[in-house]
Amino acid sequence: MIKIDRRVAVAASAGLLVLAVACGGDDEPAAANTPIPTTAPAAPAATTPPVTIPTVAPPNGGADNPTPPATVGAAFNWSVQTVDEGTKPAIALTSDGTPYVAYMLEAIPGFVKAASNTGDGWKIDTIVEDYFYGPLDLAIGPDDVPHIAYHDHQDSGFDPEKGDAVHAFLEGGVWKTEIAADAGHDGWDNRIIVDGQNVVHMTGIDPQEFGGAGVEYYVRSADGAWTVEDIGSGRLTYQFATSVAVDPDGNPHVTFFNQPENDLSLSSRDSSGNWTVSTIDDSGDTGLFAQILIDDSGRFHVSYGSQPTRSSLLVKYATRGPGESAWIISEIDTLENVRIGMDFARNSTSIALDSLGNPVIAYSDLDNVRIAVSDGSAWTTETIAEAAADELGQIVSLKLDADDNAHVAFAETTRRSPLQGIVKYAIGIRN
Repeated sequence: MIKIDRRVAVAASAGLLVLAVACGGDDEPAAANTPIPTTAPAAPAATTPPVTIPTVAPPNGGADNPTPPATVGAAFNWSVQTVDEGTKPAIALTSDGTPYVAYMLEAIPGFVKAASNTGDGWKIDTIVEDYFYGPLDLAIGPDDVPHIAYHDHQDSGFDPEKGDAVHAFLEGGVWKTEIAADAGHDGWDNRIIVDGQNVVHMTGIDPQEFGGAGVEYYVRSADGAWTVEDIGSGRLTYQFATSVAVDPDGNPHVTFFNQPENDLSLSSRDSSGNWTVSTIDDSGDTGLFAQILIDDSGRFHVSYGSQPTRSSLLVKYATRGPGESAWIISEIDTLENVRIGMDFARNSTSIALDSLGNPVIAYSDLDNVRIAVSDGSAWTTETIAEAAADELGQIVSLKLDADDNAHVAFAETTRRSPLQGIVKYAIGIRN
């Protein structure tokens, strides 16, 4: 466990116009030049023996069958470093394990940036400068090309017909951007994946606050044309995340928080192009900040949160295999200092699968970034970082490399309004 102290001060730019739906700006930051460790740091001394919990809980999530959270385990040796000034990061890895971190500043003007580290320090690219809104997301395709999704507000004043989901990608060493065009003010709470055929899939919300119809699915064909589809979620607000995965037959599946019912929902498209919405978990106020993965066998893996109290988040995991009708749901751990809102909790859980197909989940509140590891029958948890001088940003992004080492991006908040912070990168060498 690493305790994070603020090392970089972030100053607000003078004379900056701040809107009610935006966050303020800062001066152009200087990049840190810290190499990624190639060997594991010394293992921390064990103070508490690990406690495991059952992976499987009752299919309804079991409010009447609570599972106690695990305590600190020892799956990884952690080191944490500063990437750059910014907020709301996402991480992805190339085939050789090179980390890319995308992040942003919500300001006028703000930025979207990407940082990569091949072992000799972080290389920072400014992709675009304008007025944007997060969170953003990052994926790397089978050709090792990074792709980023973000919301372009397009104007300093709100216009319900402006604001789009944008796709940025690296081509020939140059970042290019394109709009996944659709009517409305869409592309909020976006997620992006790139499948094995290099097809780009994105999700986002056209919020009811702006007259929108809810969650949208965006797919980019091989010739670069975008198609946008309504997945049948109904009208929703933003703030609670979407995610997308593709099954072995190439069909997309989208998770979202069903606000009228306060449930975790799944919308699946069949080979005829029809979307069907079903419920994953309906126990209490559940389904916040979900992320979905589908493995090569067609098994679904979903991380998400429930809210037993206003300030807590119960981290959960749901899985269902091919041909199965019931979801198997586990209660993993509880975060005690969660605040929900535009500048607060957003993508607060992130899931990856290790080389054996077992789930690993990272999650964060204002105080901690934590990780839970399953061995297929039990979970252990450990703390990656704790807040010191400043709160953490409650956004976390996790990827595992070929050796099952964990790569995590998160941010420390240095100013709440306008939102400013320091992007952090943690690497956990697997024990």
